[in-house]
Amino acid sequence: METEKLMLTQMWDGYCPESKLKGKLVRMRLNKWDFYESEETGLQIAIAFPGIQCVILKFRGKGDFRDTLQYADEHVNGELLSPQIMDRPPFCDTVTFANDREIEEYISKEVNRQMELMASI
Repeated sequence: METEKLMLTQMWDGYCPESKLKGKLVRMRLNKWDFYESEETGLQIAIAFPGIQCVILKFRGKGDFRDTLQYADEHVNGELLSPQIMDRPPFCDTVTFANDREIEEYISKEVNRQMELMASI
């Protein structure tokens, strides 16, 4: 039986977009690099411009969380999700995802590709 996707929009609600695509609601916790990281998948999101734009990073976190608990869903600012365009902060330009399909394709092709490249090193 296929798991039903949860509603995913371009506006980030503090939960892991990758997990929502799999029908799971997974929290994202602040890590020691100041990125929000999925507690389940390691997917990371950087807040590029608070209240405006955030970036799904191409590289996954390793569960190196801060000692104090801070979750993204506790302070939702409605940032628009963007792909990572640059290797340095703010990691993005003005491009944002148009729909959930673009987000799913980006995670599948870019984030997972980066993970495969790192594993081959």
